[in-house]
Amino acid sequence: MPVEIIGEFGTSGAHSEWLEAEGKLAIRYLKKICGEPPSEMELEILWQDHELGSYPVIGLVWEDAMRGTPWNYVSKCEVALTAYEDGEKSLPMGVTPPGSHEMEDEAPFDPNQPPPEPPDALDVRNAQRYISKLTRWAFLASELERSQPHLADDTDEDECSIP
Repeated sequence: MPVEIIGEFGTSGAHSEWLEAEGKLAIRYLKKICGEPPSEMELEILWQDHELGSYPVIGLVWEDAMRGTPWNYVSKCEVALTAYEDGEKSLPMGVTPPGSHEMEDEAPFDPNQPPPEPPDALDVRNAQRYISKLTRWAFLASELERSQPHLADDTDEDECSIP
């Protein structure tokens, strides 16, 4: 049975019942933020053995060994679990709730607008946010370009003449 570890959770040294409850809450949070796991896959609490004892982790588990790992979902869950464990109240960077393709503060894509400008204060968080917006703009612009038909120009030079 393939397993992909999302990450550790819980209070170290706590009783296993308490850790199980913390794990269930963390899984509910992951499903709320990242959506349900892909079909035939489940988020589960797993116990990893260590020479000093065992500790809990959340893992994505599935039956079919021929199925590949859904890395996009796993990476979203890793970011969301880290934010959850750090006590952050807002959504982690790069994770959007299921069903929403745009962040609330962003306007719909307008192809006539230039790419977003970099922020005045470029600390790490603002740099990541700017790169994310710039990447999104480039993706939407290229998606729009691909969806438009490409017409060939009709000129006299292209016509073949028979002598």
